[in-house]
Amino acid sequence: MKSWIAVAAAAFFMVAAPSVAAPGFDRAYAPLVGVSGLQDETFYLFTVLDGSTQARAALLREPTLKALSAAVRARTATAGQACQDRMANRGTAPPAAPTACDLNTLRWTAEEQEAAAQAAGRAFDAEPALRTLVARHLRPSGFFSRYESQPDRALFLQAWRDAHGGLDRIIRVYGLGEVPLFADIDSPIYPLKAGYYQGLMANLIRETAIAMPADGPAWDIPMRLAYDLMDFNRRDDAPRQRAIEARENAAAARRIAALRWTDYPYGLILVPGYSPEIAYEPLNPGADLRLRRGVALWKAGKAPLIVVSGASLRPIGTTITEAVEMKQRLMTRYGVPEDAILVDAVARHTTTNMRNTVRFMYRYGVPTEKPALVAGNSVPYIASDLFRERNLRELGYMPFKPLKRLDFDTLEFLAVPEALHRDATDPMDP
Repeated sequence: MKSWIAVAAAAFFMVAAPSVAAPGFDRAYAPLVGVSGLQDETFYLFTVLDGSTQARAALLREPTLKALSAAVRARTATAGQACQDRMANRGTAPPAAPTACDLNTLRWTAEEQEAAAQAAGRAFDAEPALRTLVARHLRPSGFFSRYESQPDRALFLQAWRDAHGGLDRIIRVYGLGEVPLFADIDSPIYPLKAGYYQGLMANLIRETAIAMPADGPAWDIPMRLAYDLMDFNRRDDAPRQRAIEARENAAAARRIAALRWTDYPYGLILVPGYSPEIAYEPLNPGADLRLRRGVALWKAGKAPLIVVSGASLRPIGTTITEAVEMKQRLMTRYGVPEDAILVDAVARHTTTNMRNTVRFMYRYGVPTEKPALVAGNSVPYIASDLFRERNLRELGYMPFKPLKRLDFDTLEFLAVPEALHRDATDPMDP
C-alpha cells in the first residue's frame, strides 16, 4: 500500500487556510435527510457530504483519496471473483485454501485510514465548500458537540475519523466476529462461524463487487458493506426507534411551546426503564415501581413533563419498546395525560437514559438552566462514583451534571451540551 499512498500524497500541493471556530448548537437547525436512516443517525458527516456537490467533488479529486478508491475497488473486484469461484465450486471440490474471498479485503487498512485522514485535511484546506460545512451543518447540528471548542479543521477531522472508525467497527463486529462492548444485546443474530453466514458473506462480497460504480468516494465500499451488515442483522434500531419517538412525542412537543416554566421548580422528571426479563412481559414490574416515584413528583407539581426511557432490546428479538409501554402505563393506570409524557425509545443503557434525556431538554426547548430530576431505585447507582466512571469509560464524558440527592429515589441534575454528541461507535444508540 505504501507506494500508491506516497505517490498520491506527493502529487498534491497543500494550500493552507485559516480555520476559525464558529457558533455551536442551534435548536432551529433542521438536520439533513440522506439515503439511510442509519447514516443520518450515526454517520451524519456522510449525509452532509452527500448534500454538498462541491465538497464531495473536492474529496473525489483529492489524489490520495482517489488512489485509495481505485485500490479498494481493485481489491473488491478480486475478492468478488474469488467468492464467485468459491460459490461455483461448492459441492464439487474440497474446500479451498484461504483466498481473496475475505471481508478484510474491502476494509481500509490502518495505514490507509491515516493516509485518508491526512488527505481529507488537505482537501479541507484547499476547498471552501468543505470549510463551509462545519459552520452550516456540523456545529449547529450539535452532533459533534464534544469537539465544539476545537477549530473548524480539527472538528472536521475528528468527525471524519469517528465516522470511518465507526464503519470499520461494524464490519469487525457483524462481519468478522469481534465481540461488541455489550455482547448480550449488540451481537450478530447469526452464528458468524456457521456455514450459512459464511456463505452469506461470500455472496455479499460478490454482490458488492458487482454493484460498485466505476468511480465514487473512497469510503463508498466499506460504507455499503457496513450498512448491509447492519441490515442483515436487523440492527436498524436507531432510525426505527427514532420514528417511534416522533409519533409518541407529538402531543408533548405541541404543549411544551406553551408551558410557563416559572410555574415549576424543575424542567422534567426522568424515569429510567427496567428491561423486561421474559418474552410475554411487556413491562417489567421494576419499571412500574420506578414510574410510581415519577408520578408522585409530577402530581406534586415538581415538573410539567415525565420522560420515560427504554428501547426495544430484551428479550432478544422482542418487538416491544419499553418506553412506549411505560407511557401507556402512565396514561391508563396513573392518569398522566399524553401531552405530559416524552418517550425516549432509543436508549439501551443507563448512561444513555441520562444522555438522551438531556438531548430532549435541548431539542424540545426545556430550559437547560433549570435543573431536572431523575427518579426511581436506580438513583443510588446514578449518583455514584461507579456510574461516573462508567460514563467516562463508555461515552468519554459525563452527559449530565449531578446536583443534590433529595432522597433515596430522587436526584437533581443539570443538562450539559456535550450530551448532544452522536456516538459513531454505538450505531444502535448513537
